[in-house]
Amino acid sequence: MSEHDGRPLTLRASVLLLVATYAAAVGAVELAPADRPVASWWPAAGIAVVLVACARPGRLAVPLTVAALVVVTAAANVTGGRPLDVATAFGAANAAEALVAGLVLRLGRGRAGGTPGLAGADDFVRLVLAALAGGATVAAGAALTVATLVPGGSPGEAAVSVLAAHAASTLVIAPIALAATTRRRPRGRSEELAVHVAALLVATLVVFSPAQSLPLAFVPFVLLAWAGLRFDLRTVTVELAGFAVLTTYVTDLGWGPLGNAADAAALGGLAAATLAQGYLVCAVLITLPLAIVVAQRAELLERIRSDGLLFRRNFTESLLGQVLLRAEGADLVVVDINDAAAAVLGAGRESLLGRDLGGLLVTPQSLPDLVVGLSTGRIRSWQSTVGVTGREGARVDVALAVIDRELDGGLVYSAQLLDVSREHSTRRQLEAAQKLTSATLDTTDALILVTDLSGRVVRVNAATTRATGYGETELIGRLVGETGLAPDSGDLDALFVWPNRSGAPVVREGEALTRSGERRRIVWSSNVVRDEHGFPAFGVMTGIDVTTERASAGLVSHLMQAPIGTALLGLSPEGCIEVVNTGAVQLLGHQPHEVVGRRFVDLLDREQLLARTGATDLRAAFAALVAEAGGGETRAREWTFVGGDGSPRVISVTLSATDPSLSTGVGYLCVGRDVTQQRRSQDMLAAALDKERTAVERLRALDEAKTEFVSTVSHELRTPITSIVGFTEMLQDGSVVEPLPEQLRLLETIARNGERLIALCNDLLMLSGLDSDDVTWRSEEVDLAACLGLVEDSVQPLLAGRDLTVTFETPTGPLHVLGDRPQLERVMVNLVSNAMKFTEDGGVVRARLSQEGDEAVLSVTDTGLGIPLDEQEDLFKRFFRSSTAHTEAIQGTGLGLAIVAAIVEAHGGRIRVRSAHLEGATFTVRLPLLHSGGPSRPVGDPGHRPVPA
Repeated sequence: MSEHDGRPLTLRASVLLLVATYAAAVGAVELAPADRPVASWWPAAGIAVVLVACARPGRLAVPLTVAALVVVTAAANVTGGRPLDVATAFGAANAAEALVAGLVLRLGRGRAGGTPGLAGADDFVRLVLAALAGGATVAAGAALTVATLVPGGSPGEAAVSVLAAHAASTLVIAPIALAATTRRRPRGRSEELAVHVAALLVATLVVFSPAQSLPLAFVPFVLLAWAGLRFDLRTVTVELAGFAVLTTYVTDLGWGPLGNAADAAALGGLAAATLAQGYLVCAVLITLPLAIVVAQRAELLERIRSDGLLFRRNFTESLLGQVLLRAEGADLVVVDINDAAAAVLGAGRESLLGRDLGGLLVTPQSLPDLVVGLSTGRIRSWQSTVGVTGREGARVDVALAVIDRELDGGLVYSAQLLDVSREHSTRRQLEAAQKLTSATLDTTDALILVTDLSGRVVRVNAATTRATGYGETELIGRLVGETGLAPDSGDLDALFVWPNRSGAPVVREGEALTRSGERRRIVWSSNVVRDEHGFPAFGVMTGIDVTTERASAGLVSHLMQAPIGTALLGLSPEGCIEVVNTGAVQLLGHQPHEVVGRRFVDLLDREQLLARTGATDLRAAFAALVAEAGGGETRAREWTFVGGDGSPRVISVTLSATDPSLSTGVGYLCVGRDVTQQRRSQDMLAAALDKERTAVERLRALDEAKTEFVSTVSHELRTPITSIVGFTEMLQDGSVVEPLPEQLRLLETIARNGERLIALCNDLLMLSGLDSDDVTWRSEEVDLAACLGLVEDSVQPLLAGRDLTVTFETPTGPLHVLGDRPQLERVMVNLVSNAMKFTEDGGVVRARLSQEGDEAVLSVTDTGLGIPLDEQEDLFKRFFRSSTAHTEAIQGTGLGLAIVAAIVEAHGGRIRVRSAHLEGATFTVRLPLLHSGGPSRPVGDPGHRPVPA
């Protein structure tokens, strides 16, 4: 049952109830026996409780009502003949009772702040509690009043009597008001009601007749139970009130089983009245709950009937297909189906009853498995989009669930069907259209921004991401003007205005700042997409990146205007000049307006052009030039152009065909370069080369003569010097005559200088042989380690009389090279002897042979005089002697290192020197090892030149 939400009492109703309270109280006092301090029944208590319980909401409503009740009940007691103090005390007690009982009943007020009701068992229990609480309150007040203000009165009897009288009054009178808003029974029982009222009246008068002494007090309860079963709650409460008035009155008269019973007589009149009120309480407790339960049952049945009718109407008239099913084994059998579901399944309603749902639908999941899951509670409901048997392409949304359990324990299932075939087809078409649109947007090279009416980006394509570096998530949701890509959103704002119906886009070029900070030139074309009513829906901005084109155009323009020495002429397919650069103006001596539009062949020397092409006229000559290009580019040829001043100019020209897809106005590009001065310089250079060639030939002849002279002189000098040295030795050893002591010193000097001359002749002959083309080198396997050992023995005589430390370091194994052994030994001897010669006594000379990679390395290090850095470049030249050697007066010819360098070079090796003045010197020779493939050329071919370190 729903909560009661009746309306509170109006002011007029409250006043009427106060008047009724006064009248009921006066009547109760007037009808009370004179020998009793309190009345037998106090109906005013029930009315007072209703006044408090149904008072209007507000802070002052209840206090004012209670105050009014104090005044009214006190006045009623005074009117009934009671003293003022007793009347006032009873008035206060009655008001306190009404306050307590009314507050208990107000706990059951509706959610909207209405009055308490009597709609259920909770309301009846609250009514009983209110009656007991109020009765206890007023009983305490009555006992106190009788004890203090009524002489000879019995407070206990007063309290018991008041408790019974007031509790019965509340239980009888209050339900009339509480049941005022309950639903009435359907009409049509007036005859039964009349019969019932008559029967109850007759039974009550019989049971409570003056002479009746039989214990028949239960008979009215049967009739009251009849009322509770058959009539509505309002009727029952009114009958109870009438029954209470009648039984109380006849009991006060001493009639009936309660008024004239022996026990009642023995107890006195007050006890009889108390028993009568207890009798009324029992009548209420028996009848009223029964009536409430019956009313609840009737309302529940009415609701069930209404819900059933509503469900049936919703089921049959629903636009949504609905099916009731029952599980029979593994099948879901159709029990009931509405017309909408029959239309979805494509069959008549009667033909579908009793059929299995699994045979009607094409489901992705087995229906028996679903039935098991639903019946066990594992699955609460199942929803899916399925097909329909017999309807190709049909799509239906299905929702299946358990809705009830039948009396036999079986489950009732509900299936809701919604035909979404058209939506499905439309969605597929829309998805296809969206995919096509997305593919179109993402495959185009143009930048595309889609905005809403506020100018916020809602879609970007892949080209925008590629060109700007911004991801889709970084742009969507931002205003176009905030992205830095488009100039502003003013163009879209203008297009969104309703009067703009032309449909013409707004085109504007601006700068776009990419994510990396790069600036790009974009040409934006902005337009709007309108809905079916013609209102703007979206803005579309299509951008084309023209950065490269603008840069190329600017570069071409700058190139055409730049003061370069190359002539550029753009020719039409017919051979007319269309484009002229600054270089062509300077080169040809013609202004642009003088040559633009003229034929290109008019600028060439006519006789030369016709002679070279073999044409008879200029048109045929240009065709011959174009044919030579063959769609590509001609080779550079020198042509004589006639300048603006009439002077001939030799220009190297290439003619190439342009790509027709890139340019429609220019068919050929002519590139020319003035070579007039170059030709003059070439002629002068040719003359100079002829002179140089003659001089070189003369120098070569002179060099050959020099070499032949040196060789001849060396041979001619060597023979007499050898004779002189031989005769000197004979004079020294006394073979001819015993020399005098003073002559021996002179003979030693002659022999020593003779040896020097012989060494000089040998060196000259060696160098002469190296310079000649017919020198013969031996190529054999040479162990450098063994050679170094021989060198160590050969330089020992040079240590005679010297304080010099000379060390030799050789590897543990052999180091083989391909070469001439005597010449390689000469290299080692020259380097070691040179180091010893330029190292003072007390110094150190070290010769070390090692392997580094595929090379044999000979290094000769000394702590001698060293070589100044500025003189090391000339160290390997013939007859060069350092300034240190001249200063120290060290003898030598300056040919030793030149011979060493020539031999190392002939063996494919390299020699380097690292030295400084007075810091010693290190000479390093590197030769290729034999196992690495040997020299890259035969021994004797020119190799690397010696390089100072």
